[in-house]
Amino acid sequence: MSEAAPLPMFPLGSVLLPGAVLPLHIFEPRYRVMLGDCLNDIEPSFGVVLIARGSEVGGSDQRTMLGTRARIVQVAEL
Repeated sequence: MSEAAPLPMFPLGSVLLPGAVLPLHIFEPRYRVMLGDCLNDIEPSFGVVLIARGSEVGGSDQRTMLGTRARIVQVAEL
C-alpha cells in the first residue's frame, strides 16, 4: 500500500458537500500562500474541513475529523 500525500486543509465555518460549488474570498496571507502552492500541482485541490469550535480567523479552532476535497476550477486575483 502506498502512502497518501498530505493535503493542505482550509478550515471553514460551513461545509462543502461533494459536487457543490464553494466560492471563496481568500484574504489571510497563510491561505493565499497555500492556494499558490496548490496551483502549482497538476490537479490543484485542497481539503475543506468544518470548524467544530472557534472561529475561521486567527487560529485556535477545533476541527471535525472529516472533510471534503475541493478541486480548484477558477481563480481571480482581486
